[in-house]
Amino acid sequence: MSISIQGLRVFLSILEQGSLSAAGRRLGLTQPAVSNHLHNLEKRFEGALLVRGGRVRATPAGECLANHARRVLEEISNLEEDMAHYSAPHGRLVVGASTTPGEVLVPHVAAEFSARYPDVTLDVEIADTEETLKALLEREVEFAIVGREVDHPKLESWAIEQDELVLVVAATDPLAGSDLAPEDLADRPFVMREEGSATRQATEEGLATVSSAPRVAMELGSNAAVVGAVAEGAGLGVMPVRTLKSEEQVGRLRVRGLSFLRPFVLVVERDRPLSPAAEAFVGLCTEKESI
Repeated sequence: MSISIQGLRVFLSILEQGSLSAAGRRLGLTQPAVSNHLHNLEKRFEGALLVRGGRVRATPAGECLANHARRVLEEISNLEEDMAHYSAPHGRLVVGASTTPGEVLVPHVAAEFSARYPDVTLDVEIADTEETLKALLEREVEFAIVGREVDHPKLESWAIEQDELVLVVAATDPLAGSDLAPEDLADRPFVMREEGSATRQATEEGLATVSSAPRVAMELGSNAAVVGAVAEGAGLGVMPVRTLKSEEQVGRLRVRGLSFLRPFVLVVERDRPLSPAAEAFVGLCTEKESI
């Protein structure tokens, strides 16, 4: 005969309440149901577990059972608490994002996520792509969204959206709004994002398709800083189009044969299960209507 978890609860309640009837009232059970649980335990362990007469007390065998029952029920409580983490989105979710998706994609998804799952505290850690992937591998974040494809044996990734970048110059520059040939970029200074940035990589790869290499005049650590420097005439810049909230400061340039497209990529660690909160966020990222 197997040991019933409810039977253990009933047995401890009898000891705590001092009688079968009081235990039944406490647990919402009839006295016959309480007696049946006790009978099954005494049959299972082949002996009396309680001394009756006045307030009941445990026999030596009953004391042994009570000690084990308390530990068993405590472990079951711990198990239920731990497993609750995997049953419904709640708690804290830490997401890694590189700069551009962290600015233009994640806030939109985060707002919808928070509205749907108010029991989750969302923490978005924004850094450049290399730092974000490092944080994922070190398990400082649960998953990441970056601005380039990822090839790593411990990571799995897939594109969730295309991002367009544009070449810009100060609005006061005579070239603003012009159509250029690739050779017109020669010797023009560029204001670039830092090494390790997906925007920097996309810029260099795009320029390489028209056999142009940028002359880097300045490296800055955010899209806003690049726009500000370009607006002040520090050089050309390549910016995600959705970060250009106003084009009063900068003007676009078109270069024949040149386009800048790169994906926003969702990255997870292989063989690491996601929490329900992370799965819910990933689900929103991959729903077209959510982005």
